[in-house]
Amino acid sequence: MGPPEPDAPATVEIVSGSGQTATTGTAVANSLLVRVVGRSGAPVAGVSVAFVVTVGGGSVQGSNGTTVTTGADGTASPGPWTLGAPGPQELEAAVFTLPPVVFTATSLGIPAEIAVAAGADQEVAAGSRVPVPPEVLVTDADGAPLAGITVTFGADRGAAITGATPVTDRTGRAAVGSWTLGTATGIYTLAATVAGAEVKGNPARVEARALPGPAAAVEAVEGDGQESETRLPVPVPPKVQVQDAHGNGVAGATVTFTASGGSAAVPGSAVTDPDGFATVDKWILGPTAGATYRLTATARDGDSAVDSVTFRATGVAAVYRIDIVHANPGSLSESQRGAFDKAEQFWEKAITGNLPWSTVLKQALEDCLARNGFTLDVPGDRVVDDLLIYVDIRDIDGPGGVFGGAGPCQIRADTGLPVVGTMFFDVTDMNGLSEEARDETILHEMAHVIGFGTLWEYLGLLREPKSRGGTDPHFIGPAALDAFSSIGGDAYTDSKPVPVQSVGGPGVWDGHWREFVFHTELMTSFIDRGKNPLSVVTLASFQDLGYEGVDLGLADEFTLPSGAMAPEIVGAGRGIDLGDHISRAPIAVVDRDGRVVRYVTPSRR
Repeated sequence: MGPPEPDAPATVEIVSGSGQTATTGTAVANSLLVRVVGRSGAPVAGVSVAFVVTVGGGSVQGSNGTTVTTGADGTASPGPWTLGAPGPQELEAAVFTLPPVVFTATSLGIPAEIAVAAGADQEVAAGSRVPVPPEVLVTDADGAPLAGITVTFGADRGAAITGATPVTDRTGRAAVGSWTLGTATGIYTLAATVAGAEVKGNPARVEARALPGPAAAVEAVEGDGQESETRLPVPVPPKVQVQDAHGNGVAGATVTFTASGGSAAVPGSAVTDPDGFATVDKWILGPTAGATYRLTATARDGDSAVDSVTFRATGVAAVYRIDIVHANPGSLSESQRGAFDKAEQFWEKAITGNLPWSTVLKQALEDCLARNGFTLDVPGDRVVDDLLIYVDIRDIDGPGGVFGGAGPCQIRADTGLPVVGTMFFDVTDMNGLSEEARDETILHEMAHVIGFGTLWEYLGLLREPKSRGGTDPHFIGPAALDAFSSIGGDAYTDSKPVPVQSVGGPGVWDGHWREFVFHTELMTSFIDRGKNPLSVVTLASFQDLGYEGVDLGLADEFTLPSGAMAPEIVGAGRGIDLGDHISRAPIAVVDRDGRVVRYVTPSRR
């Protein structure tokens, strides 16, 4: 009996390597392998298998064809398959007389550029999907579109996308599934990236703008819970913001303002600005003191009311009022804050006549504060009745030196009386004062803001001012002259009454009672040890400035000292020298609507 006949090849089958993807000119990653099986179903060794590239123009082992003999396990591999031009690739494996098998692959072009093809610069409501899904075009170095390239899309600012990794189609285009912008307004960016080095335009970026949606709510911003005199505007005009469903400000929405109880809103409606804000110019309260007035702001979408908010304000009797704003309230002790409150209350009792209200414009107020070294955020225009004072305790120059400064920075065009003023003090000097000296110093400086010594020349009440070369400055107001006589001034013959300080330099002279005549009176340029009485002459001088309802009965007991002090020893060894403390910054003269009509520049000679 002879040797058994060899098993004849019956089929060729692919073991691995078909269906791969690689870029043009590179080899597929996984090995190509076929198996030859005999009629018995067992692998057949020693069979020649021919591998031939039939589609795509690639190569195996550097040529267009190769023949490999199967091993003991019946398998054969042609080695690396380098893909050809972009597109479908085919490699045929054939055994003589048997049907061949075909490996397939896809050759991807090498991206050279990615660019936005569609969907740029869209505008939709915040939280909405853009109508055109952004699309990009991927091309090779020759500008030919590349199919089968994976593009990765990424969104920012909380936007949401679907279909984030599409593959370019035969035209080289790929689009994100959807792009839904976030709930905040503004610009959103979608970035499209492809793999590869030195790809022009990679990543390609698409921008879209999220706009506010329709009006859905109205929020009170400022101006609630105020108190103002009857028949006068509240200090801060009520302000609202119209918002969409996501809290974004809605521009161009109509807000109507409805006032109750005889109060009035001017104007009765407003259109929101680009940030969704709207305000009345003035809310003028009704005639009843103690009454609570209401102003309802209603946001509208077309003819329909969307939402409303109500402001409340209490009417108070018409009196002289001082409002104090502390620039750095956290730097004040409770005792220091109480000293300012006490000074405010004294001057509100001493001057009872109400002044006409005045509008203070944001820009003019910022200028006023800047001229006096204040850096504050001014929220907007406001109404002042009767006087607004900004106070700052700041680091100036340590002990001694500059103690501080005070004075008006806006005055009324019709009366010349202050609307806004400032007071500032060196923190070290202020903290070094006794409680009595501190209280008297604050009372003294507040008097300068109200007009003592700072408006005398402007109102024609000062003669022979030292700043203009005079030698005997004196105050000529008739009320102060009568008061001066009542405290012993009828016997005074050394100079013209009422004698005003003539030494000490700018910021001292022309703005105080003469030290060597009045000695310890509060409104000389020194705060003496012990009591510094506020005389009837000082209170009467406010009548001469034009204030009504000045209560002369609040003056301290005071008569002129019997002996005059020599000018050269004024202040020597005596208490606190306030120094150059009257503010000499330009003073704005404003009309009732807050418009600056001119400036008063204090003399600096």
